[in-house]
Amino acid sequence: MTSTTPRPADERRGKAMTPERWAQIDVVLQEALGHEGAARDAFVVSACGDDEWLRREVLSLLVAGDLVNTGFLETPALAAHDIPDAMLSPLQRLTMALEGRYVVEGEIAQGGMATVYLARDLRHQREVAIKVLHENVASGVGAERFLAEIRVTASLQHPNILPLFDSGNADGLLWYAMPWIEGETLRTRLTREGALATTDALRIAREVADALDHAHRQGIIHRDIKPENVLLRDGHALVADFGIALALQETGDERLTRTGVRIGTPQYMAPEQAEGMRAIDARADVFSLGAVLQEMLTGKSPLTPLPDESGRLMQLKDAPDTPRLHEVIRRALQRQPEDRFPSAAAFSAALEVPAAPFPAPRSRPPEETPGRMVSARVASYVALAMLVCGLAGGWIVSRSPLALAWNKVALPDALADGGEIGVLDAGALSLLDREGRVERTIAAVRPWAPRFSPDGKQVAYGAFNGPRETSDVWVTDLDGAVTRRLTNDESDSNDPQWSADGASLAYSVTAPGGKDLFVQPAAGGTERPVAAREGMQYPSDWVRDGSALLVTEEGAFRGRDVLVQPVDGSSARPYAATMAEEYGARISPDGRWVAFVSEETGRPEVYLDSYPTPGRRVRVSSGAGIHPVWRGNGRELYYWSEDRLMAVPFAAGGSWPAIGEARLLFRAPYPGGPNAMYDVSPDGQHFIIAK
Repeated sequence: MTSTTPRPADERRGKAMTPERWAQIDVVLQEALGHEGAARDAFVVSACGDDEWLRREVLSLLVAGDLVNTGFLETPALAAHDIPDAMLSPLQRLTMALEGRYVVEGEIAQGGMATVYLARDLRHQREVAIKVLHENVASGVGAERFLAEIRVTASLQHPNILPLFDSGNADGLLWYAMPWIEGETLRTRLTREGALATTDALRIAREVADALDHAHRQGIIHRDIKPENVLLRDGHALVADFGIALALQETGDERLTRTGVRIGTPQYMAPEQAEGMRAIDARADVFSLGAVLQEMLTGKSPLTPLPDESGRLMQLKDAPDTPRLHEVIRRALQRQPEDRFPSAAAFSAALEVPAAPFPAPRSRPPEETPGRMVSARVASYVALAMLVCGLAGGWIVSRSPLALAWNKVALPDALADGGEIGVLDAGALSLLDREGRVERTIAAVRPWAPRFSPDGKQVAYGAFNGPRETSDVWVTDLDGAVTRRLTNDESDSNDPQWSADGASLAYSVTAPGGKDLFVQPAAGGTERPVAAREGMQYPSDWVRDGSALLVTEEGAFRGRDVLVQPVDGSSARPYAATMAEEYGARISPDGRWVAFVSEETGRPEVYLDSYPTPGRRVRVSSGAGIHPVWRGNGRELYYWSEDRLMAVPFAAGGSWPAIGEARLLFRAPYPGGPNAMYDVSPDGQHFIIAK
């Protein structure tokens, strides 16, 4: 909205009028009259230099002269300060409104939503680009919402995101300031060169994906990724226009559509966005980036908007020569969001690591049932475990310290608990020191998920140490080598987890719909149910006050999530539950942090986040990692990277712990699985591994 209220002369001028000043005005004014339109404004800006007062006076007189020529005024108004703002150009209005803060030097670009001006930040003595929303966009967004939401986007700090310096409402013009980048847009480079070298295209795509992933974690979806919004500085990418993404997103497409504005560019727009769906998530940006990558590799946009009944038809054309890249792009450009990469990080990882072709988009036959899906997932774990066990006989394994020790240690006689128990199969839990040397073994048949007690004197685990075809939870006293059975029924009981005080054990029990959760006193006694839901549930840790369990839940129709399950049986709440697989959560000894596995990058990695409320996950592992476990004092976190046990030092203090560099402790065959198959003693000196 503009105003017709004149500003006081001393406010508009700031300098006394003298004959010398009038002479300066006249020289610039007469020469400016030889130019037209934007060229005239640009000349005035250049001729006046740093003299803001001179620039304002000349521009005002030029506007006054234009008004005379159109009959608006009968005589020229040398004191042109009473001119309505509505009669000024956007550049003139911006120049006057930002007086004292920025020197606006002229227009440098114009797009569908905004005009960009080059300016000089007087306070910091730096060049900036000021983007001013077109008035129809500004009216759709609204000044208050724009300024409120842009504060959120100003918090984005990432090396591949063009930052925001400032923002405001300048005389009805909504604007924000960004660094002035010496470089070019990706569009300019594509226009000049056509297809880029594969290494350049992949580097740019990964950098954009990393920037998007950072923004997505803050709840900000860009919604207009295209070559024009990717700046290149020294060959590296900077994603621009996050400044209005959240404001436009929160306003909603419907309100903007009424003003004639549409968010996004058809050649790069995800189908759900083109169809006007309100619920747009990170996968829409993944789609757009896939289209941009295709254009970088082939020199042509892969998507052509064609008229049909819905107004748009997406057509994929011109595949890159490299089959693997074709598979990556094909997945990114899937029409259904659930068939794309679940995150920008996963897309980036696929570009970085050579991989086998991606599977075809998921489809579920009508006759497939939740139970059958669960059985299929369990079967995949069994197959994976068998494969790992088979590989364990290879050359490397045979020469590892653990394998050599296993070959020399004889297993004790069959376990007994009130009678003879037949051993159905050879197996063992192996206790190792920090260098991977076997200290002792505990005989067990198909042992599973061993866990040290909080005092380090006992080990709980699942095993088939009996005549039945089902597993039970067993507890072995390490000092007296006495083993007892905790559960004793026809159901499979497994995945034991000690409470922090050592008084209780939680575990999973097979049920018709998958696995349920139970708790029982560690000394023995009556078990009680904690949660019975459709799907597989694996307890992975206790909250330190004993009020809840951290649980990996594997639903029938989705992957694994990390939940917080109160032990009183009330409803669970999600902790880490995204489109990616997330599992194996372990809470730090002080109860402030949770380490868990996420496959959001396309491979498993260990992450750290705060508890009880997650807010800023940080990746701990590098190059794949699974099954984090804390040392008793919280100063080390362990995880497996293939056959390597890694240790990461931690230093408490402040709002976030200092995370050190991971180092290798030892190598040993490790079976993996849906729950950790090893544990560390409270003092960090011993490890127990299921074989």
